Amino acid sequence: MAKIEEPKVTPERLMQFGFAYAPPLIIGAATANKVFDTLASGAKNVEEVSRKTGASIRGLRAIMNALVGLELLKKSGDKYALTPESEAFLVSNKPGTLAGFFSMNRIRMMQQWMKLDEIVRTGRPAEARNQEGPGTEFFSELVENIIPMSYGSSQALADHLKLADATNQVRVLDLASGSGIWGIALAQKSPYDSDNQTHHEKIRRRRPFQIYWR
Repeated sequence: MAKIEEPKVTPERLMQFGFAYAPPLIIGAATANKVFDTLASGAKNVEEVSRKTGASIRGLRAIMNALVGLELLKKSGDKYALTPESEAFLVSNKPGTLAGFFSMNRIRMMQQWMKLDEIVRTGRPAEARNQEGPGTEFFSELVENIIPMSYGSSQALADHLKLADATNQVRVLDLASGSGIWGIALAQKSPYDSDNQTHHEKIRRRRPFQIYWR
């Protein structure tokens, strides 16, 4: 009977974990230096991106080549261009942009994660977010940058519920509403929304949509 060999143990997964911090930092640096925004108008070489952004050629070449490796930029000759993914989600003025999230993650979140060993040892958080000063500043920035993550999904839910064509009352319970964007997007799709004054005027007075925040 043939002997079944045990799978060989390798450090591959651990090495992947060990460098997992790099991609979000690279993306954050690129968004902070307007790399994706600059390439939104078309392919450019490093020197052109440098002139547009004011960032160094050496630094840009390093992160832009890294972004090619991450498949968030494509390169042809000496020119770099956006991929469909980076064009949709990393250009700052696109509706579903995550550009602000990556910059916030680099500045706000990762610095606190660096204190995890001390947090585990002491049992105390790195920073109090339930106090008005730091909490207000943090959550204001957080809400602004997570809204794009939910807006498309909330519009899809509104389409699934057929809110635009509703003739009967539709009630939605928004648990842990957070930014409130789910309620906002659903209300925008409702024929009772004030921005749709000419839409389904005959059912205007039936109040077909209500949302409850919890």
